[in-house]
Amino acid sequence: MTTFRRRALLQASAAAIPLALTHRFAFAQEKFPGKLITLIVPQPAGGDADVVCRSLQKKMQEVLGQPVIVDNRGGAGGNIGTALGAKAAPDGYTVTFVNQGTMALNPTLYPNPGYKVDSLAPVTWLTSIDLVIVANPSLPANNLKEFLELARKEPGKYTYGTAGNGSANHLAGEMLKSMAKVDITHVPYKGGGPAIIALLGGEVSTVVAFPLAALPHIKGGKLKALAVTGSKRSKALPDVPTVAESGVSGYEFASWMGLVVPKGTPDTVIQSIHNAAAAALKEKEVAERLSAGMTEPVGAGPKEFGDLIAREGQRWSKLIKQYGMKID
Repeated sequence: MTTFRRRALLQASAAAIPLALTHRFAFAQEKFPGKLITLIVPQPAGGDADVVCRSLQKKMQEVLGQPVIVDNRGGAGGNIGTALGAKAAPDGYTVTFVNQGTMALNPTLYPNPGYKVDSLAPVTWLTSIDLVIVANPSLPANNLKEFLELARKEPGKYTYGTAGNGSANHLAGEMLKSMAKVDITHVPYKGGGPAIIALLGGEVSTVVAFPLAALPHIKGGKLKALAVTGSKRSKALPDVPTVAESGVSGYEFASWMGLVVPKGTPDTVIQSIHNAAAAALKEKEVAERLSAGMTEPVGAGPKEFGDLIAREGQRWSKLIKQYGMKID
């Protein structure tokens, strides 16, 4: 073999090596998912966020063909867990649960929440949900109208607990205070579950709660429902009036939940995760459980969820300033 031919073969072989590695890498990237997926929930166990995610977990695992683990990272109104999710590798193996608080309220409420909304890519709009205002049975009021009358007679005496500063229920409570013109002290907890436990123990007068965590205690007689925040009564609590029916004309509040991944995650990966979440929401058992908890399954995709986040961010930025809402 001539020296010229030998050099030509060596050059061709060298050129083929990077090409082969590129093809192998591309093939590996296409095979999503190839390992365990972590679903970060920026709230403690026991709250509505945790209940929703664990309801979806089994079906998502089945569709994706890989384990999906729920990792509760509560604190700072959801900022800690959301920031952790935003900093993860954009490969689809870290998915973060978000809600109205972390995506529409905290970016305005906190000088530095630890993440930027545009550093997260929308995956699925999971649910729409009305809240419920609940009280300890010892409270001398059987509905919201009676409670507001008590609060007006003794300003500052009564309290309301929430899942934390910047949470959706915090805003719902501040809206109520402003529109009803009452002085009720906000007491933030590290999640919906801890807030309910505090109410059961008599630490606070009331809690503005996500219903999935509160309903079992209402049904069991350990808590009493004063009002629901939506535009109409809930099928789960048909005898409980809305806030508007309780004398606060024009009041209406609904929250939402969804999934996001770090910006830069491939569209095909985002679609795979969305498909798994949407399939889980369609499961009869999951849909019935959520509906019974005043939570409406939605299942809309990345485009619809992204549009919702943008609209809500603009809307609540204005309302936060209007209601003078601040971090306690």
